[in-house]
Amino acid sequence: MKCEEILRGLKVLYVEDEPQIRQMLKEVLEEDFSVFDTAQNGVEGWKKFQENSYDCVITDIEMEQMDGLSLAQNIRQRSDIPIILLTAYSEKERLFKAIDVGVNKYLVKPFTPEKLLETVCEIFARKLEKESIIDLGRGFLYDGSNAAVMHEGEIINLTKKEKAFLDLLLKNRDHIVSFVEIEKNVWQEGEFSENALRTLVKRLRKKLYKELIANYSGLGYKINLQLT
Repeated sequence: MKCEEILRGLKVLYVEDEPQIRQMLKEVLEEDFSVFDTAQNGVEGWKKFQENSYDCVITDIEMEQMDGLSLAQNIRQRSDIPIILLTAYSEKERLFKAIDVGVNKYLVKPFTPEKLLETVCEIFARKLEKESIIDLGRGFLYDGSNAAVMHEGEIINLTKKEKAFLDLLLKNRDHIVSFVEIEKNVWQEGEFSENALRTLVKRLRKKLYKELIANYSGLGYKINLQLT
């Protein structure tokens, strides 16, 4: 999944007591996320966190009304969502406490909006990778990290090409995957042909079930996760 797609689905709370910095980042970043709320201090940030559902909290460390570490500690008692701490070089000693609190990442000021987006993307890309077990329907579960499918307690092993093909379909589940994309991402070894691809699809359908992989004549393939 691309960074833009990851970020677009996230609800973020940004806590910063410097009005100009807070407003600037909101104007620059709010279109990258599903929600980009701001708070002017830790007290307001904690209140908004309790009233709303966020996927990530980004907070400055040095604030007069409840600092970032205290806010992070409060959040961590209720949730395991990612927390990013914004700090200055002079506050390095306080970062040791951040480790105990359970802060996921810290950024040293000054930083660019692009760096912040990159950091958020990295955190959630890893999170998605860990949550790699996907329900394929009809009792089939796909474990992407181990290249295997589980069905009724039995493990169905996949070949390298089968895994690459299934991964590609799952990453692009909202649209048809073209033959060009399949050749580029799946056929790292051996000669690609539509006959070879059809053989691969037939083999994979036999291990799973036929309706899971839909064929669009002349266009490519698409996975169907709406089946039960």
